Amino acid sequence: MPRPVLALDIGGTKLTAGVITPQGEVMADCVRRTDAGASPPEILETLLEMAEEALSQAPAEWNELAAIGISFGGPVDFESGRTITCHHLAGWEGVPLRDLVAERTGLPVVMDNDANAAALGETVFGAGKGCRHLLYLTVSTGIGAGLILDGGIYRGANSMAGEMGHMIVAPGGPVCTCGRRGCLEAVAAGPAIARAAREALAHEAGSILAAVPRGELTARHVAEAAESDALAARIMTQVGEYLGTGIACAVNLINPEVVVVGGGVSRAGDLLLAPAREVVADRAVAESSRHLRIVAGELEPRGALLGAAALALAESDPAESP
Repeated sequence: MPRPVLALDIGGTKLTAGVITPQGEVMADCVRRTDAGASPPEILETLLEMAEEALSQAPAEWNELAAIGISFGGPVDFESGRTITCHHLAGWEGVPLRDLVAERTGLPVVMDNDANAAALGETVFGAGKGCRHLLYLTVSTGIGAGLILDGGIYRGANSMAGEMGHMIVAPGGPVCTCGRRGCLEAVAAGPAIARAAREALAHEAGSILAAVPRGELTARHVAEAAESDALAARIMTQVGEYLGTGIACAVNLINPEVVVVGGGVSRAGDLLLAPAREVVADRAVAESSRHLRIVAGELEPRGALLGAAALALAESDPAESP
C-alpha cells in the first residue's frame, strides 16, 4: 500500500501538522496558534509534538511515513533547505530547518515557501489539476505567489521567484513589512484590509463594522459585512482592484492557464475576485487573458498543508512530481 506523508505548515498565525494520503486525504491533523514570540527551536519542538499528536490520531495502517514536506511562511533557499527570513516571525534568518527535521525524524524532508507549496498542491489536488502553467496567489497575513511553469515549480535564480506581495501597486502608499511603500501586501493582505476599515470608520458613520471593537476588527469582519455594508464593500472592491493590478502584470509576463487565489482572505470569493477579473480584463494583453480563469483555491483552509504534502509525495516518488 502506498505510504502517507507528514505535512508541516509554519504560518504567521497558525502551525499545522497533518498525515496525508497520496490521494490528498487528510487522515489526521493538529492545529495551534503560532506564538509570535517563540524562537525557531521552540517552534520546531512544538511542530514535532504536533506531528506526534497527528500520528497518534491517524489509523494505524497510515503510521508508516514515506517523507515529510514543510511549507514555510517566508522565503526559502530550496537547494540548501534553509529559511531566508520571515516578515511575520523573528529569528528565521538562515535556519537549516529541512536538515533539523530530517535529523530528528530520520525521514526524507523537503521544504519550500508556502506559496510554492500551495501552488503545487492546487496543481496536484485542487483548482489547477491538470494545468501545466499556473499562477497561485496567497492572500492572508501576507501575500505571496507560486508559479507552476511547464508543469514544475519555478523558483528563479536563488529561490526568490514569486514575491508578488512586494510588487508596488500603490506608489507612496502604506509602509510594507519589507520597509517599502505601496507594496501589494501593504494594501491588500488581511492586516491591510483591517487597517483600511479602521481608518474609514474614523471618518464615516453608519457602518455595521462600527459595532466591532477597533482592536478586534479583522479582514474577516470586513469580508462578511461586505454583502450588505457599503463601507465594507468599497474596501473589498479596492482590495480586489489592487490584486487585479498585480495579477494583470503577472499574466502579461508568464501567460498562465489559470490564476488560483488562496489564503484566508480568498474566502471572500467574488467580492474579491470579481473586481480583480475586471482589472485583469482591462489591463492584461487580450491574447494572454482570453482563456484565463481566475478562481478561488479549492484546498482552503488547508492549501499550504496539502502543498507540503504534494512536495513530500514528489520527494518520495520523483516520478510523480509535476
